[in-house]
Amino acid sequence: MRCWSLLLTGVLFLAGSVSAAPAPAEIIPVPIAPGPFQPNWHSLGDQFKCPAWWRQAKIGVWLHWGPQSVGEDGDWYAKWIYMPHYAWDPYTSVYQDHLKRYGHPSEFGYKDMLPLWRAEKWDPEKLMALYHRAGARYVIGQGMHHDNFDLWNSKYQPWNAVKIGPHRDILGGWKKAADHQGMRFGIAFHGDYSLWWYQPAFLSDLDGPRQGVPYDGAQTYAGRKTWWQDLGLDLKDLYGIDLRDEVTVPATWTNGLTAWRMNGPLSHGIPDGDLKRHRDFAVWYATKWTRRVIDAIDQFSPDFIYFDGGGSYPFCGHGTGKGLRADATPRVIAHLYNTSLARHGGQLEAMAFTKGDEDRRAIAVNVESRVPNAIKRDQPWQSENGLGEWFYKKGTFYDSGMVIHQMLEAIAKDGNYAINVPLSPAGELDSGGEQTLRDMGDWMAVNQAGIYDSSAWDVWGEGQVVMARGNLGPAQAKTPYTAKDIRFTTKGGAVYAWLMAWPADGKAVIQSLGRGAGVVSGVSLLGSPAAVTWQQTTNGLEVCLPRNPPGQFAWGLQVTGQKLQAVVRH
Repeated sequence: MRCWSLLLTGVLFLAGSVSAAPAPAEIIPVPIAPGPFQPNWHSLGDQFKCPAWWRQAKIGVWLHWGPQSVGEDGDWYAKWIYMPHYAWDPYTSVYQDHLKRYGHPSEFGYKDMLPLWRAEKWDPEKLMALYHRAGARYVIGQGMHHDNFDLWNSKYQPWNAVKIGPHRDILGGWKKAADHQGMRFGIAFHGDYSLWWYQPAFLSDLDGPRQGVPYDGAQTYAGRKTWWQDLGLDLKDLYGIDLRDEVTVPATWTNGLTAWRMNGPLSHGIPDGDLKRHRDFAVWYATKWTRRVIDAIDQFSPDFIYFDGGGSYPFCGHGTGKGLRADATPRVIAHLYNTSLARHGGQLEAMAFTKGDEDRRAIAVNVESRVPNAIKRDQPWQSENGLGEWFYKKGTFYDSGMVIHQMLEAIAKDGNYAINVPLSPAGELDSGGEQTLRDMGDWMAVNQAGIYDSSAWDVWGEGQVVMARGNLGPAQAKTPYTAKDIRFTTKGGAVYAWLMAWPADGKAVIQSLGRGAGVVSGVSLLGSPAAVTWQQTTNGLEVCLPRNPPGQFAWGLQVTGQKLQAVVRH
């Protein structure tokens, strides 16, 4: 009987590892646009320069939406429905929820969820106007998630949103709306996970009344009439192939992420024929993935592309693309950069995001659900987070203050900030999500002078309190900020000191701007017509604030002067 311990292993074959001198990459035979950028990290790193619009934009919105939202049960729904015992908290109920709502995954698997996603109330123009009002200057559109389903009229993936479900070009709708608002548009590709991610769909229950009955990924449909075969679809294009024979399970393994990090080669005890078959599949899959990404680039001319990558980049030989080291990622990035040069008269306006790299000069970095511990200036980066779950879940907790606070935490350390406010399966915001975006817009209308086009100052902040890692929820909303917690940005010679809490006594003391920090010549409170009084002392810049705070959540003091440099106190 197949063991449930196989489920979180990552399931691939030629064990990859991170090393200082990576092995040569398999060349994926997909042509790219001509130009100076070649499909290797050295060429990308030597020539890439971050476009100016990125620094100015600062705030983005993540459009993390797709058919997995139909389950209304949060992230990774397409995987957890096949995992009755080994899903991570808080996803342990997904299998049971799916049973109650739709039936057993041997009869109603994820492929059967796809037609249920209809996006019947989706209005991209209305939503994009709200995102723009909230302060976002770029959006990240989901192109494909780990479920391997393309959200555009894909030439190379027949399992797509134009053919199934909403019968609409979702990326096309987002792109048109973003262009109308003058916002930068990027596309996210998470499909490298799909090389192994669906392995649970090839298994079966270990116990209960359906014990041993194969889930839909493992079933044979010859001679049976199916809706998807009527559309000319092949399950291999969605689920991949069964790779279970490639896995060796540690005897001590119980549960959790450690199961993804196998020790030693995964190929011992496997017939050579199986190894070749599975490697051939991996090369086939990486080639198809490359064609899909290039197709999206050609159709939508994005300002950036994004790879999830799980701490690495797609098909690097480890992490999400374990087992196959290929040039797929630098190949599609080179295609994007060359097409951008051609479109913009020889000027590079595009960029690429990963969670890992071989040459940090070549790309920007995603930092998920947290911010770095210190100012990070060595390459462009963004902190990204989901308000609640990445995919929609009923009962999402909303709090506008925690979004503003985390945004300031990221920007003060020289990053950008992207927030996902989940959309329902129909394509609507909850009232709490809409209110959060409106609150962001009201806050930005007052404080944008210290946000757009800003940089980190000499120090990122004062105070001891930082927000807990993780998706935004009750724990993050309860972060105990006090009047001593201050964050900084700078622009045009001015320093902006952000008060994370309003002082009860009406007095802010900014230690980093005391005597020795340069000569302060002016202090104003953004959004307030009232003058403030202030003085530089050995204790810091002491500012007497007006009685009534302008707005809510956090407050910005604009400090001007000559050569303002932080006083570092030990």
